[in-house]
Amino acid sequence: MELKQITAKDIPTMSKLLIERQNVESEIFPFLKNSCLDMQYIVNLLGKWFTHHKMIGYGAFTNNELVGYLIGEIKHDTTRGRHVWVHYEGVAIRADQSPELLRNLYAKASEAWVKQGCFMHYTIIPLGNQVYYDAYQRLSFFVQQVHAVMCLEDYRPFENVADAEVRLATKMDSEAMGKMSSIIQAYQNAAPTFEPVLPEAVVDIKSGYSSILEEEDVICLLAVEDRKELAFQVYFPTSSNLMTPDSSIELSVAGTYDVQMGKGVGKKLMNESYKIIQEKGYETIVTDWRITNLASSTFWPKCGFKPIAYRMVRYIDYNIAWANFDNSSMKML
Repeated sequence: MELKQITAKDIPTMSKLLIERQNVESEIFPFLKNSCLDMQYIVNLLGKWFTHHKMIGYGAFTNNELVGYLIGEIKHDTTRGRHVWVHYEGVAIRADQSPELLRNLYAKASEAWVKQGCFMHYTIIPLGNQVYYDAYQRLSFFVQQVHAVMCLEDYRPFENVADAEVRLATKMDSEAMGKMSSIIQAYQNAAPTFEPVLPEAVVDIKSGYSSILEEEDVICLLAVEDRKELAFQVYFPTSSNLMTPDSSIELSVAGTYDVQMGKGVGKKLMNESYKIIQEKGYETIVTDWRITNLASSTFWPKCGFKPIAYRMVRYIDYNIAWANFDNSSMKML
């Protein structure tokens, strides 16, 4: 077997491997057998990667035939700095290959990523086939984010919910939404998540929440009692892709003030959201949450959301850039 850098000429065989992987995923999650599970869609997607993004990855070849690949996008932003992002479609191995191939592919690709100054490695791992998750665990990756789907036909309305009024928000509620913008940040900032709260991010997020109700097709529900907002849920229509079913809507953001937790407010919001979303003809809801956020990681599965993918992360000590045996100064020691 030969490991060598993947290029645009490998797109046809990469697409075949990805189709094979997704056929297995759709056996576990039938809603993933959607309109995007199509060769032309995947060929076009991978083509855009190589045309418009800086992609670095490696493929495993046996007798010049591609049997597995791993490819990541080199990215930079103010939150994560310079990092690599392996999309949901960025990794696939042929079914007859050993899971160890995933680890060998990462060993080769990660060396190139580190040389690009990327010490933070993010990857979206499919969960229909356990070999991907197991391999990445054995590469010292940890789970950061859960991506999940709920089929509306499987939803079972909660009983013993709060007495609060639940209503659709209007543009008159923009100020209230701005005030509630800190709810999620507060949970993420607290133990055991410990996500930093950057001042500039707080300002931007508050502004974003205030303008949510200006968006077309937004569904925003508020739980209110004595004219005081207790909680909210915001939904947006979403386009299908390999990890997003057809006829789905995204639960984009949601939050409940901590003093209202455990009173059935979130349950009532979910019941009312379900009615509205079902009436509009949607079949599934997609959402994601930080796994260390205790409120999210306990409540959303109770609603019926099933994890279909994990965002896994590995942080590499940046000192490796100079503290290595390729550094000529080591010979002076």
